[in-house]
Amino acid sequence: MKSVSIRIMAAVLAAGMMVGAVGCDDKNKDSNTSKVQTADTAVVSETQTQIDAPDIGEHKDYDKQNANGEYSGGILVVDQDGSKRCMEMFTAEEESGDFYANELNSMKDRLGTKVKVYSMAVPTACELYCPSNYRVDIDSQSKIMENISDAFVNVTNVDVMQTLSNHNAENIYFRTDTRWTPLGAYYAGRVFAKAAGVPYADISEYTASKTADYVGNMSMFIDYTTQEELQKDPDEFVYYKPKTKFKTYYYDENFEFLTDGEFFEEVPESMYDTFYKGGFYCVKLETEAKTGRKLIIIKDNAGTALAPFMTGSFDEIYVVSKDYLKANLVEMIEDFKITDVLYCLDMFTITSQNVYALETLRTQATHGRLEDNATDSDSSDTDKASDSEANDTEGEASEESKIEYIYDVGLNNSVGIAEPSITESEETLPNDQNEEPVDGGYDYDEEDGNDYEE
Repeated sequence: MKSVSIRIMAAVLAAGMMVGAVGCDDKNKDSNTSKVQTADTAVVSETQTQIDAPDIGEHKDYDKQNANGEYSGGILVVDQDGSKRCMEMFTAEEESGDFYANELNSMKDRLGTKVKVYSMAVPTACELYCPSNYRVDIDSQSKIMENISDAFVNVTNVDVMQTLSNHNAENIYFRTDTRWTPLGAYYAGRVFAKAAGVPYADISEYTASKTADYVGNMSMFIDYTTQEELQKDPDEFVYYKPKTKFKTYYYDENFEFLTDGEFFEEVPESMYDTFYKGGFYCVKLETEAKTGRKLIIIKDNAGTALAPFMTGSFDEIYVVSKDYLKANLVEMIEDFKITDVLYCLDMFTITSQNVYALETLRTQATHGRLEDNATDSDSSDTDKASDSEANDTEGEASEESKIEYIYDVGLNNSVGIAEPSITESEETLPNDQNEEPVDGGYDYDEEDGNDYEE
């Protein structure tokens, strides 16, 4: 078995291969950065930017450069572009995505021809940013992605690697966090919109909100001296609010309606929890897109920032965490007449034992026909309260207690009893590992089957 120091070491051989294939204009290329473009095409409305416009972004050949760096707590910290960049390193066998591909094939076979199934495998940062002198420590995510795509049967592969490579000199991945930025999710969403044939609003159609001094979850695993350096040179957290109107509804793990509310609520101490109360709950967005399409996103941390960019593309958007939903996913898709199913998961999830949660979603016990009480209820506070009270175990919950329940329900809660939540900011490493590091790695945990050891 490989230690997380090495596992947190593993992602980017492929970026070098891909970058070599990127169409670059040598006349506009300096020693480090170049503008690259690929063609994207899809059906769009007249009011939105054409997706078939060339995808031109700022690209840099990080895979061809050497950089000073060191491992700290299993995290690679390198000097890059005048700042410190932290990276989890990725290692996995080429066939490690086989279960994921077979599971999506099974879901597509079960749903039939009326529902489209898409896969968006999100690379980790080291695939795009690992310098050449550390690439020996990582495995190629691109090769695994190719194997997965080749194994799909009637499942649409949404290949975001090239687009992210095109824009890797932009702020698409945090330097201090395990996750991509909302801007990275925007570029990936553009590729999905092309594949789905739906409109997609340009980034200029959103209102940007910025927060400085953001230091992400990887700072928890590095030494104190490096932490201090990150505090002096933090990330900037930028998220994008759609200018179009939409409503947000929150549900419990059985997809029983809890309440409506705001989609964006800033949490200064944990900015990634800004999206729908931390991104753990079952959520529905009701939009004014009028495309006749309904989307469900099955996500891990990678999918959290994607939903806002879909508000101009689908009439309804359902978002569920792979670890939270207790209702049967197939029945949910059928009962709510979903037209499009998108799996948006990062490569650590896809290649680890955490991927087995997808099979559970598909096969877990039925709870009967699902009904969306939020759709049937009046928007007034009085009616919303009565709807929630019908689902409350005590039958007499106030509006205040309902909100408290939403914040208290945790991902590990399988029976609907309130208990402390684990925020996404606390999921500091891939595969939802929260153990304390042991000499730069993790001990193997036989109880939950995670293959980490020193």
